[in-house]
Amino acid sequence: MNLTLNNICKKYGSHTVLEFDEWKINSGIYWLKGGNGTGKTTLFRIISGQTPFEGTVLLNEINLKKQPTNFRSKISYAEAEPQYPLFVTGKELLNFYAAIRKASQSDIDSLTDLFEMTAYLNQKIGDYSSGMLKKLSLICVFIGDVSLYILDEPLITIDTASADKLYRLIIEKSEQGKSFLISSHQEIDAAKLKVDGVFVIENKKVMIC
Repeated sequence: MNLTLNNICKKYGSHTVLEFDEWKINSGIYWLKGGNGTGKTTLFRIISGQTPFEGTVLLNEINLKKQPTNFRSKISYAEAEPQYPLFVTGKELLNFYAAIRKASQSDIDSLTDLFEMTAYLNQKIGDYSSGMLKKLSLICVFIGDVSLYILDEPLITIDTASADKLYRLIIEKSEQGKSFLISSHQEIDAAKLKVDGVFVIENKKVMIC
């Protein structure tokens, strides 16, 4: 996996959030640190094709702007605060993801069992607690076969046991050759997850720590 961002500029009105010449990473697990308002979510939304920007983003030489469908098929993005239609059930949402990403039911069953969500799939998402909603979003992000997983604050609102399961799942996928970009206010437990690089956004640029 090779991800390259060149000549990136992102503004909201007259406010510049990100502006840098180049940022490049290869295969691995990477942690993006930083507090609220530093631009972490904006960076992730750029890479996942969720927001317009100036510049170039390449994943394995696939250009996001020139080949958006192909590019997005290689990435799975879990937002910090997931928002889904409140009137659908968890099962309906997972079925949608399975159809789009051509995933097997056995893979979905394994994920829902892992995060102990199977018993709640027939409930409407509007009835979910914040922890259940977060676990549902993590199940969604791991459905299908992609090159790069982007996890924005994956540790918030989940309990320690679920966090440990997430760590193990990240390691398992990494051993299969998948790569990760993870943001977290909380310290990532180095005893449970070894990262290949740590970055922070300073002065609108992505810097290595």
